[in-house]
Amino acid sequence: MTAGVLAGTGASTGEQAAPPGAAPPGAAPFDRAALERIRRRLLGIGYRITGTWADAEDAADEALARLVALDPADAPRNAEAWLTTVATRLCLDRLRRRKREDYIGAWLPEPVDTALLPAELAEQRDQLRIAVLLAYEQLGPDERAAFVLREAYELPYAEIAEALHAAVPTVRQWVSRARHRLQTDVRPPEPAPDELITRLVEAVMSGDLEQTIAVLTSDARVLSDSNGKVNAARRDIVGARKCAYFLVKAMELAEGAVAPVEVNGEVALAVVSRGVLRVVQVGVVDGRVDRLYFHCNPDKLTRLAVPEGFAAGG
Repeated sequence: MTAGVLAGTGASTGEQAAPPGAAPPGAAPFDRAALERIRRRLLGIGYRITGTWADAEDAADEALARLVALDPADAPRNAEAWLTTVATRLCLDRLRRRKREDYIGAWLPEPVDTALLPAELAEQRDQLRIAVLLAYEQLGPDERAAFVLREAYELPYAEIAEALHAAVPTVRQWVSRARHRLQTDVRPPEPAPDELITRLVEAVMSGDLEQTIAVLTSDARVLSDSNGKVNAARRDIVGARKCAYFLVKAMELAEGAVAPVEVNGEVALAVVSRGVLRVVQVGVVDGRVDRLYFHCNPDKLTRLAVPEGFAAGG
């Protein structure tokens, strides 16, 4: 990508774009390292807002392409702030469009190999867990974007307001409301400690229904995301006994083959059953497994590093 017209490599300051015909003061092209850093930042914003890596990539690349296409005389004073605004709006468009589309069964955020996450986000891995991104789905699009830009990137309220075409008091309200909801009614489950995952796997692999039930909360839930592309439960499975039975039967079909993988900064389990790859993540409430997220849609499993023999069809 040509970067000759990109200007302003500093941190976002919320400065307004230069008026048409005015040359941006101190204009300087991004070098390759700066361009890659900014793209990683846009990817992080996009993934948090949309929950899909593909949408994040599309928004980041389109924003950069739009900046490259500008006449140098129209270049913004702060290109990084301009790119953040454009990428955010593109992500909101994708998020709203997706919510109007039909999806078969449960929808889960796209899981990605932790190594793919931008370095700045790898340090905030807990906030990128699937359970957290799924909780974001319960927020309104503007609430979600405002919360991400403020909490994850500490952008000034004025800059967020400009990006979202909103008043500053409104943005403050969105962020406050989102923060409250994520701490109360849509609070995501906690990550599972290794020892609890070990207990769950041992119980399931041994076919011990009662021991499996003992690891689960009474209202445990299995969510399977397949979009109808592979065989998977189209409705959530709810209740400890039903979930335990499902898990034991699923492991029987997998013939005991299970391997740990790192996904979104936490341990997940890769399972292949009848040639179909499934990646399972676990959420915990009060020391027991409360949520099991089954990622089955092959379109969403392209950015994972799974052990040899665990690829779909392996």
